Formats: sequence, C-alpha cells, structure tokens
Amino acid sequence: MNNDVLERFRHLKSLSQLDPGNTQLTRACMEAALQARAYDFVLERAEKTLATATADIAALFDKGSALIGLREYRAAAAILQDVLARQPQLQAARINLGLCHYCLGEFSEARAPLDAAYADGDRSAGLLRLIVSTYHHLGLMDEAVALCEANPQPVGADAALAGTYALVYLDADEAQAAGEWAARALAGNPRSVDGLVVDGTLRILDMEVNRAKREFELALELAPNTARAWIGLGTLALLENDLPRARAQLTRGVELMPGHVGSWHVLAWTHLMGNDLDAAEAALQRSLELDRNFGETHGALAAVAALRGKREEAERGIEVALRLDANCLSAQFARSVLIGRAGNTDEAKRLIRVTAAGLASGGDSMLNRAIGRATRRH
Repeated sequence: MNNDVLERFRHLKSLSQLDPGNTQLTRACMEAALQARAYDFVLERAEKTLATATADIAALFDKGSALIGLREYRAAAAILQDVLARQPQLQAARINLGLCHYCLGEFSEARAPLDAAYADGDRSAGLLRLIVSTYHHLGLMDEAVALCEANPQPVGADAALAGTYALVYLDADEAQAAGEWAARALAGNPRSVDGLVVDGTLRILDMEVNRAKREFELALELAPNTARAWIGLGTLALLENDLPRARAQLTRGVELMPGHVGSWHVLAWTHLMGNDLDAAEAALQRSLELDRNFGETHGALAAVAALRGKREEAERGIEVALRLDANCLSAQFARSVLIGRAGNTDEAKRLIRVTAAGLASGGDSMLNRAIGRATRRH
C-alpha cells in the first residue's frame, strides 16, 4: 500500500470529523478510504447514512464497494442490484455487479451488466478486462477475440489487460498475437501472471524449456493457485519423462481448472506414458464430457483401446477422431499402436517407451505437437 494513499485518507478522515456537515469533504474521504482499502470504515459510514436515508445512492454504492473489498460478493451484488433498480444507467454499478458475478464464477450472470456498460460506450481498461475474460470463460472465443481487436488502444497503458488479451489469443490458437500481447504485458509489468503463463506456454512449443520453467515458477510464486502455471510445469515434466512429477503437477492444475479440456488431455497422456490405462481413460472421459468435438480426445481414447487389444473399438475411435480432425495426431498414434502391437503386449509397451523418449528429446514428434494443441484447448 502506498504510504501517500494512507496518509491522504488519514488527513481527510480527520478533517471530516471536524466538519461532518461538509458533503464534499465527506465524499473525498470515502473515496480516499476505498483507495486505502479501509473497507470497514467505508461500510460503517455508509450504513450510518443508510440508517436515516435508505435510498441514498452514494451510500448504497459505497456499501457495495466496501463489501467487494471485503470479498463478500454475494451481499455486494444484492446492494448493487438495488442501486441499479433506482439508477439503471449507473455505469460503475453495472461494472461492479459484473465483477461480483465474475468473482463468484457466475459468468453468464456477469455478462448482462458488462454488456450493458460496453453498449453505453464504456471502454475503460477495467471493463474490457472483465468483459473479455467473461466471454473467454463462457467459451465465446470469436466474440472475445472481436472485442480484443476492436479495443487495442487502452492496452498500451494497462499490463493486466494485455495479459487478458494474451490468454484469449492463446486459447483461440493464434500464437503470434498471443506472444505479442504477452510481451506487452511483461513490458508493462514483468510480474504479470497472465503474461508469464502465456509466454511460458509458447516457450514450451518452441522447446525453450528452461525459460518456460522459470516463468511458470515465478507465476506460482506470485499466485500459487494459477492453474495454467501448474499445467505448464506438469507438461515440462512430461516432456522430461518425469512422470511422477508430471502427474502431481497436472493433477493440481485440473483441480484448480476443472473445465479446461486441454489440461485433462495432457494429464491423460501422462497416465498413458506410465501405462496406467484406467487413469488415462478416466481423464479422457472427463475431457470428452467438456468437449465432444475435440478429435484428439477421441484419438487418445482409441489409443487406450488399442493398447488394451480392443481393435474394433480403437478403429471406431480413430474413425471419429479423423472425421472431426483429418490431421488428428493422437489418432495417428492409435493407428501406429494397432499396427505395431499385432497382439504383442511387449511391442505395445515398446511403442509407448519410444514415444516417451521422443517427448523427452523434444523436436516435432507426434505427441509433442499433440500436447501443444491440447495445452491451448480451452
């Protein structure tokens, strides 16, 4: 916390106590208190006002803001809905209501107030960050990318927004744009978690393993629950053929981000490399529940079937995978298993070991490219 911010709040608080009837001074004091994160003070003052003036918009908004600061998002949302019922065009209330729903993971509910604020012309970095990320969470990738492309101007001065854009472009499979926005985020803030995660993910694809590892580790130092950083480290461990570490890190990643298809997919490959077919199948089924149209998942399930000697099931899975994606890499792997094992369990295991070795050495191996695709799959 900036000492100047705290000092200003304390000064204004003292003045307002000497002149409690000065509404302009009271307003300045409340704004300074919010900047100083003196949320209990704001809440107390707002409730005191509301005790005699229940419809006071400023006091209601202050109370909602204090509750957001205290992370009481449900209570804050109720207050802000009351504010908007009385003053529907108040942009700050719309944005804060969207923020409450966003923080509660209620992205569909967050969208309406954020859309309304955007439609009325708000292009602040705070709104753009929220609305783009909300669309991203809802899987509306085309819409999220369109917002990024329509609003590049505020990003130059806002590293957090640049990081949000970078994540969207990463999951939209636009690596060049993702890299450019990640670079902007890190230029503006070398400790940008989103920037570090996106740049690290792209470094994996370029096999810059050491840099990627440093970036993921720094991201976790800054924000230990960053799911994508855990996934990134787990993917690096898989590439290094350190299967126990890969399983642990990827499992942590899917615990934190259970709706990310690609994370389940990379975890499945880790189990597959360890010849734990039951665990691989379970992870792939979770991936399939989230997105039935990802060819790589069908191909990987076909590989599991092939490794179990279930030729007909494997061939059906390969057919579905190639119908969804003619270049499906895991389907190619499944086909190679069918050809290579020929009823020979030892030969099937040898194929897995060869593939694991290829992953450890990097390069443009089939599974290395498949992992690259899955890592970006939202």
